[in-house]
Amino acid sequence: MRLGVIGYGNMGESFAKALRERAEVVVYDVSEEKRQKAWAEGFGVVKSTEFLLEHSQWLLVAVKPLDVVEVLKSLRGKVGERLLISLVAGLSLSKMKELSDASKLIRLMPNINALVGKATIACAFGSGVEEKEKESFLKLFSVCGSLYELKEEAFDAFTALAGSGPAFVFRFIHALALAGVKEGFPYEVAKSLALDVVSGSCELLKEKGGHPEEWVVKVASPGGTTIEGIRVLEEKGFAGIVIECIQKTSEKARKLL
Repeated sequence: MRLGVIGYGNMGESFAKALRERAEVVVYDVSEEKRQKAWAEGFGVVKSTEFLLEHSQWLLVAVKPLDVVEVLKSLRGKVGERLLISLVAGLSLSKMKELSDASKLIRLMPNINALVGKATIACAFGSGVEEKEKESFLKLFSVCGSLYELKEEAFDAFTALAGSGPAFVFRFIHALALAGVKEGFPYEVAKSLALDVVSGSCELLKEKGGHPEEWVVKVASPGGTTIEGIRVLEEKGFAGIVIECIQKTSEKARKLL
């Protein structure tokens, strides 16, 4: 499998590096500097989309939203039976079809965790994508992170929960670290502790399963320290604050498109 990547910014680079474990990746970027960077990092590089088309079975578009109209118009009528896959924020399948006239379209929405190969990725498939192609795509792109097939109307909610979610997690980790500082730890030590607590708790829940609240009960001994902290979170409306945070973020996403 040879995959052509158009755009070698943060997302294009992250996906290219993950995908080369399972595919031959060729890169095109309008920037000579980025082409040189891709070359230095071990990728085949081309100087035109025409040459990329000739030597790619699938295409991954990873350019900025401001540049995608020009890129897709340059591909119009040339994609043929290739899969055309987009990482571009806000670009719907219908708009991809309108601009490129391609018949086999896949829309992806990853979050920033793609930078370390741990992305949470929403994917929507156009009607022209065959079942075998869909299976091949899911197998290949699973190396980039966790894939969730969603209807496009769910993408705004996905943006709020998974796209913006890392920022909320970072704020929570920072808050834990600050709490550690208040208790006497240096910030870097407190941050390291917070990171270990969050990542370890996530791994525990993933591996052992169950409802999160079941694990809260297991940690919280009767009359102990944990339940005192839980009491404060409940009094301050912790769950309600998080729910409203995601709701408002989702509403904002709908207004932007």
